[in-house]
Amino acid sequence: MLGMRVGIDFGSSSTIMYVEGKGIVLDEPTMIAVDTETGIPIAIGNAAYNINGRTDETISVISPIQNGIISDYTMAEHILRYYFQRLCKNSIFKPNVILTVPSVATNLQKHTFLDVAMRAGAGRVCLVEESLASAIGVGFENNTLTGQFIVNIGGGAVDVSVVTMGSLAVSKSIKVGGLSIDTAIQKYLRKERDIFIGPQTAERLKICLGSAIPRKEEIAIIANGKSGLDSMPISFEVTSTELFDCISEQLSIMVNGIKSVLEITPPELVGDISENGIVVTGGTSLLYGMKELIERDIGIEVILADDPMYSCVSGAAEIVRNMDILSENGYTFKTIQELN
Repeated sequence: MLGMRVGIDFGSSSTIMYVEGKGIVLDEPTMIAVDTETGIPIAIGNAAYNINGRTDETISVISPIQNGIISDYTMAEHILRYYFQRLCKNSIFKPNVILTVPSVATNLQKHTFLDVAMRAGAGRVCLVEESLASAIGVGFENNTLTGQFIVNIGGGAVDVSVVTMGSLAVSKSIKVGGLSIDTAIQKYLRKERDIFIGPQTAERLKICLGSAIPRKEEIAIIANGKSGLDSMPISFEVTSTELFDCISEQLSIMVNGIKSVLEITPPELVGDISENGIVVTGGTSLLYGMKELIERDIGIEVILADDPMYSCVSGAAEIVRNMDILSENGYTFKTIQELN
């Protein structure tokens, strides 16, 4: 197979790429800044993130993946083309790509991922469900009959699946994640305290103060924003208790979604899950107390993955290194000619 082999986690909040023989070579926000008049991209990834919330109406910062699904075809293609050009440079061979997608993506949504990747410069593409990639990434055995439960809490969605014999027995996607927690923080401050903050400040508050369970000791930080009263700059104190209250609804949606998957899982597999526990991965799983919240509300032991930020792309990387995993589980590559 000519051309470099690449594994990609193309997520709502970040794009992570693995290249065979080089490891993880890229981890940047899935963002693009464009000139609103011409539509021409002016910044991608980290550069776009750094100007998000700091521009006037002449520049628009776009996140083309929403809740794990491509919402802006053209901008998603711009991002992948830019990264492929960085990776491949002057190579005459196009890359062979393992691309992870939400476990419940429809055929139309999968076709969109394939189309975007190949028109961006991929030579051949194979789509693999995020939950299956994450299961491989955390070390689940590919051929075991035992039911294994994995919860991938990402930026745009929570991917919940039961994996057995290298395939998904049950799966569901809950349309909340780390980004919806950021939005909840922004809405709370705007509604309750008449303070406007940008997305970067909301993310910082989530990381510093956010929690899935009440903290034993309250903490607080000073943040900067804009007063809704006079539109002037304002510094204000925010406490962990405030943030816990304002994001609790989002967390409840996540936990109820996890429960709903268990409810439709066959009894024998539920028995396996009770014995093996629930493996939690994804960047938002690192929120303070998330493991304890799921354990408390569901009553099953929760194991936090060793490297939750990279479990999905680690699974894609393992597939890149061992292509037999694809054939063993019925996955195939597509070319743009086959797509058309």
